[in-house]
Amino acid sequence: MNISPKKLLIIRFLINPVSVKTLNFNPLISSVASLLSALATPSINTSIYNSNYACSSNRCFSVVSDDNSLISNQNVESVNTRAPVTRRRITVTRNPLYVSPKLVSQITDIVRSSKGECRSRLDLIDTRLSKIPICEIIKVLSFEKVPSMQFFEWVRDNHPDLYCNGDICSLMVDNCGWLNDFDAMRALLKQFKQERICLDDKAFGFLPVLDSSKANAMESIALVIQVLDEIGGSVRGSGVYALIHMLCVADCFDLSKYVMEITEKKVNYYAILVREKCRRGCTDEAHALLKHMREENCEPDSKIYNYILGSLCKTDKFSEALTLLEEMKEAGVDPDEITFEIFISYACRHGLMDFANESFDRLLQSGRVPRLSTYAAVVKGYFNAGRYEEAYAYVCDIEVKKMPGIHKMFSLLARLHQEKGNIDAAGRILNEMMEKGLKPDFLYYAKTVKILRLVGSKDLALDLKNKFAKFRVE
Repeated sequence: MNISPKKLLIIRFLINPVSVKTLNFNPLISSVASLLSALATPSINTSIYNSNYACSSNRCFSVVSDDNSLISNQNVESVNTRAPVTRRRITVTRNPLYVSPKLVSQITDIVRSSKGECRSRLDLIDTRLSKIPICEIIKVLSFEKVPSMQFFEWVRDNHPDLYCNGDICSLMVDNCGWLNDFDAMRALLKQFKQERICLDDKAFGFLPVLDSSKANAMESIALVIQVLDEIGGSVRGSGVYALIHMLCVADCFDLSKYVMEITEKKVNYYAILVREKCRRGCTDEAHALLKHMREENCEPDSKIYNYILGSLCKTDKFSEALTLLEEMKEAGVDPDEITFEIFISYACRHGLMDFANESFDRLLQSGRVPRLSTYAAVVKGYFNAGRYEEAYAYVCDIEVKKMPGIHKMFSLLARLHQEKGNIDAAGRILNEMMEKGLKPDFLYYAKTVKILRLVGSKDLALDLKNKFAKFRVE
């Protein structure tokens, strides 16, 4: 059975293989001193990696997180577009942020059947579309190789706030690609350049990278790069980055390297390769890229080292992480706040709280500001070790030092007690923080109050409710 490139890309992007290895913890107490010494350098390293084009990181990136709807649209009721058009407006939904699948199907059918003359019929739609249904409509049209330009122009005129959305604009580039209409793609990209719009991974789903020969894939990629080079500006910069990221997520690392060969080799491009290798547990391959970078006169920065260090610590390869940290320092790359957090989190997971606290002190001495997640790691470390009083004392110490995010730390401590079954302790912590004027996270506050009522602590539950009501009024 023949499967279209789009379906293959969807299937491939839904699979993100990660190598899972069994932890076999063996504390390396003798290595602690060397690690603390290695982390002591105070100078700050500035990364040139631009995270604006990545997900977040701290976020797991999925290029086609909502593409499943492409397959299910065939089962959605649609209007009969061959019937005479009546001047009746489509029913408006009560919730402006929700657009029914039926309405999406109707709009898609209008564009599909109008053969480029759909503006007058689209003007009859008396509802406001959000980004998600607009993206769904363009995806379906691209899947069926139907031009979306008239619909896009209608969006521009009727939803100007969404016209410059990166996802929508990228999907329009993808639509031109599926139609093999590179003239229309060039015209679009010129507009996007003037508006300083940045492309993302969704722009290149049409490329035959999974169901075609490597030679054909390279030829298609070269043509896209040629178009991006012609346009330049934000389109070119973000487009090359997004293309490399898409290929790495699709496990096409050879093709991503090919893109770098015909464009340029930059640290933030290599960072994508290293990060995706680490996500798959291929730390040896990720480490080998460091040598390749230096051969290309691209010096790895702390962000790239942190990807590998984090992967090593997650798989309990602490000794290898220490070795890499020494290599990092010898290369003149200083540890940053994330480097410290990686080792602090490792120590907290394994109950090495003395080491975690010493590392935290060195982080402060370096002049860097700890992230909220670093504080949270220490609180969890004490709590998981059964040292509840010390966890509480640590949070109180954060408050005394007026460090940021104190309400988050109190809420975290209350949540940990709640999940442990210490519901009275959770209630007391919530009560204390509200007396101090700190607003708890609503989700855990509400759950704690509910449980307190069930276990008979109705007075405490009522007291918490009354105190939280003051925040709601404010």
